[in-house]
Amino acid sequence: MPREARYRAIARELSRRIETGELPPGERLPTEDALAAEHGVHRLTARQAMVELRRAGLVETRHGLGSFVRRQARRVEVGIDPATRRHRPADLLELAEAFSDGEELVATASVRHPVAERHLGAGEVHEITTLLRSAGTPAILSRYHLRDALPFDPRAGVLGALKDFRYAWHAISAELADLDDQELLAAEPGTAMLVREGLVADEAGRPLCHIVRRCRGDMIAFVTRYE
Repeated sequence: MPREARYRAIARELSRRIETGELPPGERLPTEDALAAEHGVHRLTARQAMVELRRAGLVETRHGLGSFVRRQARRVEVGIDPATRRHRPADLLELAEAFSDGEELVATASVRHPVAERHLGAGEVHEITTLLRSAGTPAILSRYHLRDALPFDPRAGVLGALKDFRYAWHAISAELADLDDQELLAAEPGTAMLVREGLVADEAGRPLCHIVRRCRGDMIAFVTRYE
C-alpha cells in the first residue's frame, strides 16, 4: 500500500481533532508556519493540508485573520404525518424554538413567476420573502407565492396564516449561492445552498402556496420524518 502523503496525514489528524470537539467551532487554527514547524514539513505541505480541510468544509479562512473551525450545519428535524401530510404539532414547536426570532419579513410584491403561476393556475402572483435566523445569523431565505395578497403575521408565519393545508409535494436540489444569497444570507461566493421547493394545498387538493426555501448548506441540515 502506498504511503499516505504528508499533507493528507496532517489534514486527517486535524479533521479528527475537529470531529471529536478537541478543536471546537470558531477555534483559530495554527498558522501555516506553525503547522509546518509542528509536523516538520515544508510550509507548502502545511498549506495543502489546509486546502484539504477547506474542501471538506471543516474550516474557513477569514481574510487577514487566519483559518478557523467552521460551525457545523444545524440539524433540523421536521415530522410529516403520512396520513394527513401535515406537520406534527410537536415538531412545529421544536422548529419554532430552533428559529426563535421567527420569520422576518423582507419584502412583499406582485411578481411574474412562471413556475409558481403554473402550479397555482394563476397569472401574476403575490410573493412574500422572509428570513429565518439561527443564533442571530441569517440561515434560510423563503419565498412564498400565492394567488392573492396575504397579511403577514411574524408570530404565525405565512404557513400559519393558511391554517388548513397539506403538502402536495416537495423537491430538493443543490445550487451555489447567488447574488441574493450573498446579500441577504451573508453567504460567501461558492457556498452550497440547499434549495427546497414545494406546494401546499387545501383539503380538496386545490393549490394554495408555492414555496422556495434557500438554505445555507453550511448552517442547516434538514431531516424529514414520515412516521
